[in-house]
Amino acid sequence: MAQSGTAPASSIVIQARTHSPGLSAELRELWAYRHLVRTLVERDLRVRYKNSVVGVAWTMVNPLIQVFVLTIVFGYILGSGPKNISAYLFCATLPWTFFQTSVLDSSTSVLVKLPLLKKVYFPREIPLIATVCQNFVQFLISLGIFILYRWVVTPLLYHGSTWPPIQILFLPILILLLFLLTLGVSFFVATANVFYEDVKFILSIVMGFLFYLLPIIYFAENIFFSDSIPPNLRWWAYHLLLTNPLAWLITAFKQVFFGITDISNVHSPLPHHTSAPFDWRFLLLATFTCVAVCLSGYAFFNSRKWKFTERP
Repeated sequence: MAQSGTAPASSIVIQARTHSPGLSAELRELWAYRHLVRTLVERDLRVRYKNSVVGVAWTMVNPLIQVFVLTIVFGYILGSGPKNISAYLFCATLPWTFFQTSVLDSSTSVLVKLPLLKKVYFPREIPLIATVCQNFVQFLISLGIFILYRWVVTPLLYHGSTWPPIQILFLPILILLLFLLTLGVSFFVATANVFYEDVKFILSIVMGFLFYLLPIIYFAENIFFSDSIPPNLRWWAYHLLLTNPLAWLITAFKQVFFGITDISNVHSPLPHHTSAPFDWRFLLLATFTCVAVCLSGYAFFNSRKWKFTERP
């Protein structure tokens, strides 16, 4: 008589993922969680301005104060730059503020969410992306205010043109490139800060220096016409500056909003010169650089994100 036996129960083994399954797989998983990103962005914006009277309008306070101070210093005390220097400073401050704020906020975005990441599974990059997107929403609001200032207030004050130049058609591309560059740098910074918290302190110092190295309070074209730089080095210095994608994007923002205009200082003996036209060659270079930084930053993040929870 055959003896009946019971088949051994199959065991289920749960093993933590120790490496990234690949960039394409990570992107597909991230797309599946896209609604979580939107929820986090909406929640953070509500919490940040919950008890505020003016709400999201506070996003304009710091850049406006900065523009006001710089306008007083450079436009009235030093008497340098074009008459509508406040509009140029406002324009240059917008992309810089988005980049600076996003990178600084993102440096700690993953670190502060580590207790939650150890309890609930979701893609590790979501807190970082939500932080950048939250600042991006505020950047778009500020950009809308600047557009009104540029083509409503500025023409009334300085009798300028009320019609945007044809280069304004490149604005959506510039916004996309700025977002990709900011996101890529944020991936690098956030990953490093998880393991070495000195990064966030070093980053604050670097941002302070970077503000003066970028063409924010001056024009990139001023380098090309500078008397302090030897004539045989001006061309190289000017083009070397614009190979920095962030420097070119700030310059391009000025070019698409103001076109080719006189940027000479009427109160100094500097020669008469105008801003350079929008250069598509730098657009191609910036596109390649921004996409490369974003993809390499995401790959760097994914190669180390499964070690985040091992941090004590």
